[in-house]
Amino acid sequence: MQLWIALAALTLARAAMGVQFQSVPALATSIVDQTGIGFGAIGVITGIYLLPGAITALFGGWAGQALGDLRTALAGLVLMVVGGISGALFLSFEAQLAARFFAGTGAVALNVMVTKMVGDMFQGRRDLPVAMGILVSSWPAGLALAMLFLPVLATYVDLRLVLALPAGLSLIALILMVATWSDQARSRPTGLVGLQKRLLPSELKLVCLAGIIWGFYNTAFIAAMSWAPGHLQAGGLSHVDASGIVSITGWVAVLSVAAGGWLATRLRQPDLAATACFGLSAIGLVAFVLLDSPAASFSLLVLLGLVVGPAAAMVMTLPVEATRPDVRAIGMGIYMAIYYALMGMGPSVFGALRESLGLSAPLFAAAGTMATCLMLWLIFRRFQSSLNP
Repeated sequence: MQLWIALAALTLARAAMGVQFQSVPALATSIVDQTGIGFGAIGVITGIYLLPGAITALFGGWAGQALGDLRTALAGLVLMVVGGISGALFLSFEAQLAARFFAGTGAVALNVMVTKMVGDMFQGRRDLPVAMGILVSSWPAGLALAMLFLPVLATYVDLRLVLALPAGLSLIALILMVATWSDQARSRPTGLVGLQKRLLPSELKLVCLAGIIWGFYNTAFIAAMSWAPGHLQAGGLSHVDASGIVSITGWVAVLSVAAGGWLATRLRQPDLAATACFGLSAIGLVAFVLLDSPAASFSLLVLLGLVVGPAAAMVMTLPVEATRPDVRAIGMGIYMAIYYALMGMGPSVFGALRESLGLSAPLFAAAGTMATCLMLWLIFRRFQSSLNP
């Protein structure tokens, strides 16, 4: 029971990260109206939160290795609290940019550590995918909560107070982590990574493969969510209706991500939860592009939300499998750095495909990216098995 209480505290911390990231897009209209900041600047303020992730993820992994997991995670939450309060107090573009960068740096370090901490807690247990599924689902749940509640609250209370709410949630998560994290679970500082505690070449290769799979998987899903409304609009739906239909995919995916870990533990071959997800998602995206019927498109998007999620928990177990406990923090930092780099480059690549090849190009590319994840998964397992004949 104590293990699951600790997991709940980590999950709340990661959900707070999702709420804080999405708070600016959710309140974009109110921010523009009350500050005069343009929508283009809103995009910059939003993106700066995760833009430095490829670098700060490595720093977070190093900090966890040198200072300890819990200390690094708590420091990340402190940065989120301070950055969130600063952004609520000072509404100029420059202040918002600095505050979001500050909070985002903490959020990335937190993300690296909570993932590593859950991996350590559940290592060797059959329910590791379940724990990872719960943790991973907290990010989209945080995004959804921000979009659902913050705009409504902004109509009743001062904008600064609403902007401060994610910082308050981060503070609650910090208090709960301190209160629930047992002495036994506290990771002691291991010192700077010396020669005896470097990643082995085989570990580095596996971690990099896992990071590429995680980055490709997420960029493909985001591309599907971003470009599917345009495809529906081309079929005659309004922008509001098209966006509403596609949003259902996201809500269904939140549930399927959480359920994916449980499903993996019930399968004789847990890898099927991931490989079937990649394959069926690729097929579903191609079918969505080729079918013009709005009714069929709606059904396909619901099915896509169901099949796209189960892989998430399984992919998040890969860096845990790939690394020894005493180097897992830096391994997780590399894994997350690759993920953030691909997440930063992916949208521009898919956008360029849309611009040069037409409306369906990014959706076909997303399908191809999902298929690539399937191939990379098989490569990962083949290399892993060669190390343990």
